[in-house]
Amino acid sequence: MEIIEEQLKNKDFLEEIKDKADDYMIYDEATEAYHLAKDLEKSLGKIKDFKDKYFDFFVRYKKIIHRLKWIGLPIMAEGMVLDMFKYHFTEIFRIPDFSFEEFWRKLKVVLLAIIIYQDRDKFKKSLREALLDNNKKLTGKKLIINNQEKIPTVGNWLLDYNRSLGTGKVDDLKRIQYFTNNNNIKILDEQEKARVKMLLDLYERLKLSSLTLEGLEEDIPVDNDNMKGTIKGGIFEPVKEAEERKITEAMLRGSRRKEDIQDSKSEREKSGLGELQKMVSQYQEGSLERRAIEEEIKKLEANPPVGEEKPKVDRN
Repeated sequence: MEIIEEQLKNKDFLEEIKDKADDYMIYDEATEAYHLAKDLEKSLGKIKDFKDKYFDFFVRYKKIIHRLKWIGLPIMAEGMVLDMFKYHFTEIFRIPDFSFEEFWRKLKVVLLAIIIYQDRDKFKKSLREALLDNNKKLTGKKLIINNQEKIPTVGNWLLDYNRSLGTGKVDDLKRIQYFTNNNNIKILDEQEKARVKMLLDLYERLKLSSLTLEGLEEDIPVDNDNMKGTIKGGIFEPVKEAEERKITEAMLRGSRRKEDIQDSKSEREKSGLGELQKMVSQYQEGSLERRAIEEEIKKLEANPPVGEEKPKVDRN
């Protein structure tokens, strides 16, 4: 759809576009958002000197375009995604209720389209580098890095983060310590802290290799007689819908007391370790499924139900 100059310079039309964009963002209409962004961008590019003649309109349309593109992220080409990371990352914070989980869900669609894992890792590295090169302000007050004042850009925040914790994978404890003790963060308001946290969460997630269980974007289904569930991000999530449905039905019939329901839940948690121990031998040594189940066993062994000792398991 081509939009002519007479429309673009009209205040009422701008408000219509803004309202339409808001609806696409609220209802997460990715395809519609992407195409509206492309139509606006293409139309603005065809009008000679539009930026000079209607600067205020131009700026407002550009902000709308960038926000729409973030909503349409799943259908964007890799080059366009890199461009958004390098130049327009901060626009995501202008989208109402746009959480990290929502952002990652959209980006994961782009990553899953890259079939070869090594190529996917290269793209993740390019995204990290794009963020490091981003010179848009993320927060308000100056950053102090190596006793020097720096503009609080996306790239400079990552520079401070890397200077403090290194460029390799950072464990959760060190990240918490950085976020708690760093003087640059202490002076931020809650909204700015949330922005920095989202940036750092994304940066760390992009460090994870798709060749590892925790970094693999695909979910791995597990379906056998002993256990059903899905391995997501290296963590096994058992399916419990049938059991939960039985409890719900019993509650509706009034045949179960609250204590019975809690006891049933506890019994399911206790039985989970035994089921996983039976299940692990069914998978080949070194397979993704076996490694994921072994990680889940370790977690359950480290955190047994209250009142139980940590089980001793013979792995031979």
